This record gives sequence, structure tokens and C-alpha cells, in this order.
Amino acid sequence: MSIESPTVSVIILTNRGNRLLLETINSVRQQTYQDFEILVCHNGNALNLLEWYKRQQDLWGKLFLQEDLDPIQRLNLSIEQARGKYIALLKADNLWHPCKLEKQVFYLDNYASLGLIHSWLTLVDDRHKPLGIIVKNQISGWVESAILERNQINYSSAMIRRVCFEKVGLFDSQLATSFDWDMWIRLSRCYQFMTIAETLVYCHQPQDTLRESWLTREIDLQATIEKAYQNASIELRHLKNRSYAYASLSLAWQVLHHQDPKTAIADHYCRQALEYSPRISFSPEFLRVSLAVMTLHYLKSDRYICLLSLIQTIRAWLQAVKEKFKVSAHRLLHWMLQENEIGKEKVMRKDEGTG
Repeated sequence: MSIESPTVSVIILTNRGNRLLLETINSVRQQTYQDFEILVCHNGNALNLLEWYKRQQDLWGKLFLQEDLDPIQRLNLSIEQARGKYIALLKADNLWHPCKLEKQVFYLDNYASLGLIHSWLTLVDDRHKPLGIIVKNQISGWVESAILERNQINYSSAMIRRVCFEKVGLFDSQLATSFDWDMWIRLSRCYQFMTIAETLVYCHQPQDTLRESWLTREIDLQATIEKAYQNASIELRHLKNRSYAYASLSLAWQVLHHQDPKTAIADHYCRQALEYSPRISFSPEFLRVSLAVMTLHYLKSDRYICLLSLIQTIRAWLQAVKEKFKVSAHRLLHWMLQENEIGKEKVMRKDEGTG
């Protein structure tokens, strides 16, 4: 690891608790690629984190604890203080695959046109066990239209060239929950993106406890969309209603994952999505949300949550079976190839003996 001039600056954005912070940091420190620095921007009580930090066996990075700044302002400050030429973003309740930095640095080093690189992710439970849900996308190349429609890039999967921030600016601190989407939109107008089509991030599925969280998100999404289309080209402005429709679906999904999901509110957001864009009714996202709303309506809150838990268990089991099948199939194929080579060698020896 180069202490003076690291290639990568890993910036960890925390929430109000530190429960998973050490595990998140360890997932960074266990990377196969080691030329990085770690910076932590804390959202919460600075004194508590400072005491926690001092209790660690070794001091692994920098803390940004200015309580007079909001979380996004602290994030921007850490970007300004970062020394790496690449900025890797990470939230403190997510984990990285050991090869994440190595793979992303390789592509940024070898493809100068790329401004942002990201990957697929797998949802996990509190014990880090996969829930059987892999979030996939293929957002690569010039992707402004796709990013304008909806946010398809996970914050913790993104690595960005530092020079990109010099061109498009830092994160908008007025957007508490959709600051990342706003950044992807601005970056997509100047740089190409690339997807690494494999899971490199493991995300804990959040469960909101406050009704205000989705109300704040609704306000932020509206502000993000209006800001984005003020600067969008004429050719892309027809996508605005679709952006609002997908935003409404994401809000409905957030309500459905609340600790006390409300059918009426989720249904309201689904209907709102249809009002913005009737054609969205044919999308897989709308069908999934509509089915979930209908299920919640008939089962009520407690049974719905139990059903979700059962579905997640089944998904995780199926995913585990799928992975085991892949391993077994690979071993079988390897054995068949070996047997084929052995057979060829026997035939060649026989031919040589006959000759």
C-alpha cells in the first residue's frame, strides 16, 4: 500500500450506528488490491465514533467528523481531501468482494474513456447470508438516457475517476437521499460507464422505521428529476414522465419494505406511476410491485412480512442449489475433458505401436 500517493481512495459513508462499520472496513482491508487509503465520513455522534476508533488495534484511516456539516457535505470534503486518482464509494452497512478493487482498477487503468465503473450486487441478511436476490444491470457505454429514466447503479459498487469531479462538480448536498442518482446523471453526460457483470458488492436490505424516510425521498426524487431535465437535451425530455413513473415505483417498493407496510400508500404510488406513464404497466418492475401490493392487501401486514421472509428463504435456498449445481457441472465438464484427453493419448499410443 502506497501511503503517500495511493491509487484508490475508499470513502465510507456511515449512518448513525457503527454496528457493521468494522466488518465493512475489514472487507476493504481484505482486498487483493492493496494500494488504497480509507476515509470515513460519519453521520452521527462524532464522540462515539472517535472513542470506537481509538479502541481498534490499529488506526487504519482518516475520520471526517465535522458535526457542523451535513452527511453529503462531509462526503464532499473527504473527496477534496482524498489523494487517490480513483474514488471508490461505500456505505457502512455494505460489504465488498475481495477482488472488487483489483477488477475495477484494471479497467480504469486500461480504458481511458471510462469515468465510472460499477458491478452487480447481492442482497444479504444481517448475518451476511445471501437472500437469493442478485441485482443485475448492463449500464455500459454512453448511458445518459438509461440513467435519466431511473437510478440503476448501486452507490457502494461505484468507482469514479477523481478528475471527473473536477469537471461535473461534487455531490449536491441539497439532496439527502438521491444525491447519488444526481451524480450519475451528470457523469453520464461527460463520460462512459462500464458494468462488471458479477457480484462484487453485498448489500444489507434496509428496512425503514420512519414514515418520514419515504416522504423525504419523494421530495428528493422530484428535485432530482426537475434538476436533471433542466439540463437535458431536447431529444431526451420525452423521458421525464417515465422518470417520475419509475420514481413512484421505487417509493412504493420502499413502503412495502417498511416495518409496518401500508397498502394504501403503496397502492397510491403504483397508481401515480401509471398516471405518469401508462406504458410502465408492462414493465417487470410494475408487475412485481403490483403483485406485492395485492398480496399485502389480502394478507395484511403481519402475514405479508412472514410471506416475504419465506420467499427470501426459498430464494436463498434456490440460489445455493444453483451455485452447487454450477460447481458440480464445472467439475463434471473438467472430468469429461480429462477423460477425452486420456482417450486421445491411448489412441495415439495404439497407432504408434501399430505403425
